[in-house]
Amino acid sequence: MTPSVPMAGTLQIAAALVFHLPGARLELTSPSGHRCSIGPMTDPRCTLHPAEFRELVLAAGNGQMLGTLLGFALMDEPTLTLTSSSIDMDHLGAGLYRVVGCETTSYAFTTSLLASQVDDLLASLNTAPAAGCVMDVAGDPNDGGVALCVSLVRDDGLGVTLVVISPFNTRDLPRCEAVARASVSACLIAEMEQLTHCLDETPSDRASGS
Repeated sequence: MTPSVPMAGTLQIAAALVFHLPGARLELTSPSGHRCSIGPMTDPRCTLHPAEFRELVLAAGNGQMLGTLLGFALMDEPTLTLTSSSIDMDHLGAGLYRVVGCETTSYAFTTSLLASQVDDLLASLNTAPAAGCVMDVAGDPNDGGVALCVSLVRDDGLGVTLVVISPFNTRDLPRCEAVARASVSACLIAEMEQLTHCLDETPSDRASGS
C-alpha cells in the first residue's frame, strides 16, 4: 500500500521554500497591512531568519496562531510572496520556480510526496533522470538526452519535499525546464490520486491498513 502523506498547507510550503532554498526571501503581509520579511540576516530587509520562521510555523500550524506568535492579529490567511535575497527568482506557475544563481540556473518546487515517491515518479518520466537521480545522466546528450542533477530534500516536520532540478550544461536549460514542468505535473497528479485514495478509504480500511 502506498503510504498516506498529508497535504502540506500554504504556510508549510512557504516555510520549506524559504528555509531550504538558499537566497530565498519570503514576504508575509497580513490583511491589516502588517509585514514581515523572512530571509538571510545579511539582507537588511529581513527581520526574521528562515529557521525561526520554520519553528513558528511548526508551533502554530495555522495562520491565526502564527499571527499571534508574530505579535499581530491574523484572522485571515496572509499573503505570502516568495522573492529573492541574493539570487534571481521567478514563479513560472503551478508552484515551479526558476532560480538563477551566480553559477547555474535551477528549477525548484515542493510536493507533499515523500522523497522516495518523487524519485520513483521522476524515474518513470521519459524525459527525466533514471532512478537514484541525484547527479545522474539521462541518456547520451549526443543522442538527444540531457544531463541533469536532481536534489530531493525531505522536511518531515513541515511535510514537504523540496525538488531542485539543474542542468549540467547551460545549453540544456530549455530541456531542463521541460523536465521540471513535467515533474511538477506528475507530482500534482500523484498528490491528487493519493488524496482521492484517502477520501475513498472507509474507517475499517484505515484500521486494517489495507
